[in-house]
Amino acid sequence: MSKCRTLVQAASRAINSSRAAPAINPRCLSTLLRSENQFSCLVPARNFATKGDAEIVKFLSEEIATEKSSQKALPKLDGWEAKLEGAEVTLTKAAGGEKVIVSLNVNHTVDSAEPDDGTGEAPEMMSRPNFEVDIVKGNGTTLSFTCSYVHPDEMSADAEAQDDVFAIDEVTMYEGENISDKNYAVAGDILDGYLYDLFMTMLEERGVDNEFAERLSEWCSAHEHGLYINLLQGLEKFAKM
Repeated sequence: MSKCRTLVQAASRAINSSRAAPAINPRCLSTLLRSENQFSCLVPARNFATKGDAEIVKFLSEEIATEKSSQKALPKLDGWEAKLEGAEVTLTKAAGGEKVIVSLNVNHTVDSAEPDDGTGEAPEMMSRPNFEVDIVKGNGTTLSFTCSYVHPDEMSADAEAQDDVFAIDEVTMYEGENISDKNYAVAGDILDGYLYDLFMTMLEERGVDNEFAERLSEWCSAHEHGLYINLLQGLEKFAKM
């Protein structure tokens, strides 16, 4: 007979041995058994691969609850159809016989929303991904802009200044799906200043302006945060395996 089974029988006899003695609450049985260091014999315990895994699960449980408490719903991007494939995002709109496609990836895109003000308080974190804007004509010719957000430290301190939220980093053209490194591309910072402004107007007329860029950053921040929470939940499940 196993030592665990013997201990169970001894405990049961102790419960029924005397009518005069106070009845032992059956819920205390596991406590009695644990006193003999036999907890694992009767009460199944969660097993982790390592002690570190158990600590990870404890941390993640608290972290997930904290992150969910500050999770925001995806804001609307009126006029745009969104396609999500994990971290990759494609926004599309059609108008005037052409299609405008904004594509981006939210991985490694989170940074402080405001420059450090020296107060020691943690600034809000925002996703500001680089993004491609493709203007596709009906015949398949594409004018493509690579854009990036202007860092808050580079923005003018003048509250009345109308700084651009994003900048054009590169411009290229190609036919159909024939995009490759063979296609010539010109850097935005060497474009003629007037042509650069005309390109920014071209984007603005198609709905890609400062207001859109700010809304896109909010949208990407919410999407990236949701992916982060999903990752934490996946890690928690993995550590419990």
